Amino acid sequence: MADDRDSALSLAFMRGHPASAARVLDALPVAEAQRIFENAPARIAASVMAAMLPRQASGCVAGLLDERALELLTAMNLQAAVSLLRYLPEPRRRVLVAGLPTAAALASSILLGYNEDTLGAWADPGVVMLPPQTRAEDALEQVRQSEALHGLLCVTDSQRRLVGVVSLTALLRAPGAASLGTLMRKPPAMLLAHALLAGAAEHAGWAHESVLPVVEAGERLVGLMSRDALNRALSRNASTDVPEDDVSAGLPAVMVRGYWQMLSGVAGAAVGLLPRVAPVWPDKPVSGGARDV
Repeated sequence: MADDRDSALSLAFMRGHPASAARVLDALPVAEAQRIFENAPARIAASVMAAMLPRQASGCVAGLLDERALELLTAMNLQAAVSLLRYLPEPRRRVLVAGLPTAAALASSILLGYNEDTLGAWADPGVVMLPPQTRAEDALEQVRQSEALHGLLCVTDSQRRLVGVVSLTALLRAPGAASLGTLMRKPPAMLLAHALLAGAAEHAGWAHESVLPVVEAGERLVGLMSRDALNRALSRNASTDVPEDDVSAGLPAVMVRGYWQMLSGVAGAAVGLLPRVAPVWPDKPVSGGARDV
């Protein structure tokens, strides 16, 4: 009964506070942390694993069966999955990438081809790329069917070279028969895929754009990079140290402790917001009257 209750509290903690749960698991030995990913619901487990340090998360995946590992990788966002895959030995990484859905496998292969501290490793390859002769109505249908989130359509030639961009706003306003070649504008400043993340934050292009194309030599498009995505990449790439914690307790106990610590923090914050009131008993006896003891 106690074990069932602890498991339920651990799952509640993971569901409601995945980032905090990830910090708890980061501090545990890999074998201990791996246990919770074997049976936890895939969506909950994936959200926690995606928030873990990539090296620790990859250690957990290394001990899982391929079917379960693929279930978790497919449930998390692409960048988190790729960060994790980088730390797996090449034979296992190749097997797992091949087992991903076709689009995810292709995108993962592209990103894994760049060093982790470069822009190419963190670009979003899930962009809509179409040739200049594409009609606006056909392009809009492609956008609807895609999972692209940047609001920017890339116009490329047959060699995947970037020749222009079209905003979603311009596409929605355009006549259906208009070609992308007539709607596109000059590409904004471009980021080089092999450039280091550390210097990209100072790129002049951010002064006018929130999303910039990432290209290889010859302006072949790799993907798009938003300013927010760059900040996340810089933060995640710098997170290499494992936080210290007391890991002598078993996994359920540690997760439950994290759950109650979270609740205690919330309760403490709530108490701090309560209005101050005068004490029921005065600090000093009231003159001229008796005081009960």
